[in-house]
Amino acid sequence: MISILRSNQPIAWSIVPLTILGGVLWHFWHAHTPVLSLAIYGIGLLTVAGYSHHLYVQRNFVERGDSALAWSFVAWGIVLVPVSEPMEGIQTWTSLLMLCGALDLTLRMHRQPSTSNIQFRAGLLAGLAVSIQPLNAGILLGLIAVQIRTRPAIFREWIMLAFGIAHGLLIAGFCWTLPFFSEFIGSAATEVPETGQNTRQLWRAAGMITAGIFGLFMLIRENPRLVLKTKNTRYNAIFLLLALAGTASLFFGTGTPEIRGLGPASQCTAHWAAVSALALGFLTVSLVPKRERKGDKLSALDGLGWVVFVGTLLVVFGLNYAQ
Repeated sequence: MISILRSNQPIAWSIVPLTILGGVLWHFWHAHTPVLSLAIYGIGLLTVAGYSHHLYVQRNFVERGDSALAWSFVAWGIVLVPVSEPMEGIQTWTSLLMLCGALDLTLRMHRQPSTSNIQFRAGLLAGLAVSIQPLNAGILLGLIAVQIRTRPAIFREWIMLAFGIAHGLLIAGFCWTLPFFSEFIGSAATEVPETGQNTRQLWRAAGMITAGIFGLFMLIRENPRLVLKTKNTRYNAIFLLLALAGTASLFFGTGTPEIRGLGPASQCTAHWAAVSALALGFLTVSLVPKRERKGDKLSALDGLGWVVFVGTLLVVFGLNYAQ
């Protein structure tokens, strides 16, 4: 399994759609979900996994491309993200693609002489994503954090970032007034889970946090062997994803006032899970050990990372679907 995920052989790329197919069949068997909802779910997973792989390889997050990141996101997505109604699913996956687009643009900033155009487009996509689903508000904090870290003193770039965010919010605000988009607007999440569900959520959160922290440790552990460009890319991506997932978790965990576009509790849960899957996909990819040659043995730390990754997936999956 490790050799497959860390290679560029055809079977390594087939494992991602096969995992998605397995997840779709599981949801169909477990809950008899409508085919249209499953189709949107599968296409959304595959599209975001493809974009994540593009970021992983083309934006210097890693020095040699493989299928580990795409599979990591898909695995977390199947474990965490429930199948939504068609309109809710379209809203979730569209906003997730916009988040990936904002991340894509932000990771291009390394050593650019001027990034005003990039800042505007990243802010535009971030504003649209937040307007589609307010749980995405953390992306704005992430963009600010990256700007402070990389180019804090260039005033025109701050202005272009603010203009981009404002344009995105205004464009989405206009679209919400059109009859077609009114179908996407739902009431706020007000459902209160039962005590048993609360307990499962706490254990699920503990497992996700454990995997995320250990994965972040393994990512940072690799940094001394990496070039400066890859190091900067990883830190910028980590800042963005942690801000996004942390803010979404804060809103989701504490309950949010009624906000247009937030949707019912089921949609709020599905979107929080999708954002968490995206963040965990990047944070835990280093838990899939790298093997330079087929006969290489895993170190004790790499083996522990793989056990933590697979074990957490299984535990969270069981907690999510326990009756």
